[in-house]
Amino acid sequence: MLEQQRATWNIAPTTTEEKLIDQLLAKQVLQKIKLESDGYLPVKELYVEDTFSVLHIATALAPRAYLSHYSAVWANGLTTQVPKIIYVTFEQAKKPSREASLTQAGIDAAFAKPQRRTTASIRYGDFTFMVLNGGFTNRLGVHQLDGIPTTNVERTLLDSTVRPGYAGGVSAVLEAYRQARGKLSLNKLVATLDALDFIYPYFQAVGFYLERAGYQGKKLDELRERPMAFDFYLTYDMEEKDYSADWRLYFPKGL
Repeated sequence: MLEQQRATWNIAPTTTEEKLIDQLLAKQVLQKIKLESDGYLPVKELYVEDTFSVLHIATALAPRAYLSHYSAVWANGLTTQVPKIIYVTFEQAKKPSREASLTQAGIDAAFAKPQRRTTASIRYGDFTFMVLNGGFTNRLGVHQLDGIPTTNVERTLLDSTVRPGYAGGVSAVLEAYRQARGKLSLNKLVATLDALDFIYPYFQAVGFYLERAGYQGKKLDELRERPMAFDFYLTYDMEEKDYSADWRLYFPKGL
């Protein structure tokens, strides 16, 4: 940018990138913030304008990062709770597809354990940024919301279904489905679900949430009619469970 604008801005040939930044800091056009990591992320220094919000800072922590999970629930107006933990996702590079086969024993063992959680956290004032390393989706369902890259309503609900621990737990996820009425396109939700091509049968959890949240319609009926080869789980490490025979799904007792 410096080289492109040097003549337009009448910047001396001897002015380096570092000198320009120093001048912008001295004139308080920019301010420098230093972010310390609690995990494997390195210390990060950012230069920000006064108009930048904490959400701008969060999505600048990794290349092409975007708000996700409970932060996107809040950004999309699906909760009134203002979160102090901000979740951002950056995607891994695309990997060759692998054949994966499911077994009931494998599903049972995976969901008997606690949900895996990131250790990549960064503190900034009263906020904690949690940086999630997501699988490659080519940023499917990511849009700009007030200038901040954020998953849309449909992708947000799906991400929250898959990782409820990053979305306030299953009760909060169910409430997000309820709050999404009038904002949610069931056609887009199911299309996004299919495009994400999960190994696990998350359509059973999605259908359960939709039904519990009071949705009706052809798309919900189509989900219900899909072959269900396995019993599945709404979340991880449940102590007391109920069972939905319609969705072949275990869910926390009392939900």
